[in-house]
Amino acid sequence: MQKELIDKANEIIGLIEKNERAVEELEKCLTQDAKIYAGGYGVGTDACNNIFIIYPKEIDFEDWEIRLMVHNKKQRIKALKAQLERM
Repeated sequence: MQKELIDKANEIIGLIEKNERAVEELEKCLTQDAKIYAGGYGVGTDACNNIFIIYPKEIDFEDWEIRLMVHNKKQRIKALKAQLERM
């Protein structure tokens, strides 16, 4: 039981840290000339064995959309911290 509780607490702490990093990066998009990218680099083949390369694609978000994402992440952090305190 004790190990399960510690594992769950560590999982929550990891989620809090991940969300805090996301907030930092999102806020950079509001204050600097930073961009949000989706995807990643990779090479694959299709059904006909044609080789293709996957490049990240820039995603355009308006400032209000980024502020909404930041707000949602901060709410998630608050909920995770409350959950951790209840443990």
